[in-house]
Amino acid sequence: MPEPAVIIEVCVECEQDLEHCHGTAIVHFDGSVDCADDPGCRLTLEHHLSVVSCVELECLCGAPPAEAAWPGQAAAAS
Repeated sequence: MPEPAVIIEVCVECEQDLEHCHGTAIVHFDGSVDCADDPGCRLTLEHHLSVVSCVELECLCGAPPAEAAWPGQAAAAS
């Protein structure tokens, strides 16, 4: 049986040797950011491939109840 074709996607940031992370940034209520894929990653959320709020992950970091405004939510609702 023939081997399946290998599809290689090229990362533009990798090609240009730019600082970035292929992981998902988790943004906590206090504004801190953790990388879900690399605990040692210290890059800002702008340097991550994807971003998710800790509320979506039901994080226990001390965030207020869901009905409270999450950073940026109040500005978007205005």
